[in-house]
Amino acid sequence: MEIVKSIDDAAPPHPKTLYGWWRTWLDSGQDLMSLAPKGNKSSPRSKFSKEVMSELHTLVERLWFTREKLPIKAVYDAFCHRMNELNGLRLTPLKFPSRAQFYRIVGQIDKYDAMAAREGKRVADKHFRATGAGAVTHHILERVEVDHTPLDVIVINERTGLADGRPTLTLLLCRHSRMVLGFSIGFEPPSELSVMRALRHAILSKAYVKEQYPDILHTWLAYGIPLTLICDNGLEFHSHQLRRVCAELNIELQFCPKQQPHYKGAVERFLGTLNRAVCHRIPGTTFSNIAHRGDYNSADMARITLSDLKSLIHEWIIDIYHQEVHRTTHRTPTAMWTDGLGMVEPLLPESLMQLNLILTKETTRRLSHQGVQVHHLFYNSAELGLLRIRSNARYDVSVRYDPEDMGAVWVYDELQGDYIHVPCTNPDYTEGLTLRQHDQILKDTKQRGLDEQDEEELLESKARFQQKIEDLSRNKLIRERKKAARDAMPVPPSWSSNPALEIPKEPDTTAESLFEPLNFKVVTRGQGDD
Repeated sequence: MEIVKSIDDAAPPHPKTLYGWWRTWLDSGQDLMSLAPKGNKSSPRSKFSKEVMSELHTLVERLWFTREKLPIKAVYDAFCHRMNELNGLRLTPLKFPSRAQFYRIVGQIDKYDAMAAREGKRVADKHFRATGAGAVTHHILERVEVDHTPLDVIVINERTGLADGRPTLTLLLCRHSRMVLGFSIGFEPPSELSVMRALRHAILSKAYVKEQYPDILHTWLAYGIPLTLICDNGLEFHSHQLRRVCAELNIELQFCPKQQPHYKGAVERFLGTLNRAVCHRIPGTTFSNIAHRGDYNSADMARITLSDLKSLIHEWIIDIYHQEVHRTTHRTPTAMWTDGLGMVEPLLPESLMQLNLILTKETTRRLSHQGVQVHHLFYNSAELGLLRIRSNARYDVSVRYDPEDMGAVWVYDELQGDYIHVPCTNPDYTEGLTLRQHDQILKDTKQRGLDEQDEEELLESKARFQQKIEDLSRNKLIRERKKAARDAMPVPPSWSSNPALEIPKEPDTTAESLFEPLNFKVVTRGQGDD
């Protein structure tokens, strides 16, 4: 105490500490250097033999480094059991780590290696990745990202008032301006059809907005053919049809590395923002996960129809998202797009008919006296008969058809280098008929044991199928009501075309273009011309 007072020590050592120092000095043979600071404490593993540490690492690799994610407590219990077995065979027992020491030793293992072993290499790479600035773009439409998501809300049927289920959204986003180019909402699962719907909406102008949604204040300026389309590795993006569509529109199709969706992070984040800003505020929301939903019954609380949901999404995108400063660009998407128009003029197909022809499915069929047969429907015309007379033989022709309108197909005339529009031989049946509806009708026909039907029976089946949809719409099971909503007669898209699409423009040879011109033309032969 005298020394403490003489040096005026405000925090003197405890008597037990002094005793410990004295014992250390005494045990060292009264060596004062034994009281010198030792620096960092030695690792717990240095206190144990190599045999003990070898057993510890063996058990950690066998039990801890597994995808089953065994708790560390269970690993330590297995380690203690193993050490007790070894000590039962020895005269001098091995000293092994306590539970706390064991936890510290395991905690010193490289965090990346531990996560890669327990969670998977992809998760570890994502967790420990160094995030950079991402893809760099210089003008609008240079990089367009596309993705699907089920919307976090259940919608009801307009006719029955019952819940149809969660619709799916397919959306295209311009990376440079963060402007939404187009989207498709419906009960069609992620497929090449939903991608083509969204792509059509993205390319065309949005003049329909003022007519359909007069309450929306601003104009949706986005339109044009993307230069590059960034997508993931879903089967719909690898389809031959989508590759052909992109080739004919001069769109470069790029795929993200497998299981790394952050390569198109802009559209991924946008879809999450849209769900939170719109869907989570609507009665019938499913929220983002079960924990957030709690005991909220989304199906019983659903109050909004699919058309109402489309209206809300249009309003939020155009009047809010496009007018709000983006945290990455520090400007509004509308301002970025407007500035981009001064650098690049969006390109369009020569006509709306040509775009419709491109956004089809292509197949090969045998041309005969009956014309061509596509999905058990026959298509024939006088123009098609001239093709057969000219060849004087049955031969295969390239045929294109629109899955959303089976009323006619396009047949390629190799000699003229254009496509002939060929109507169905049963126009009353195919009027307003989609391929999905036709397939369901054929399935219903097969179940009834009708191998062949005349025109009246087909019309009767069509009416019966429509009644089946009505019945399923009132079914107690929500999956049946969702199926009925997907099969229901679609409302024809009212997206008006850009005026530039209605009147073909003269090719501009003075300015440089980002795209090569399309290498075929579209004719309307067979559509009632004299």
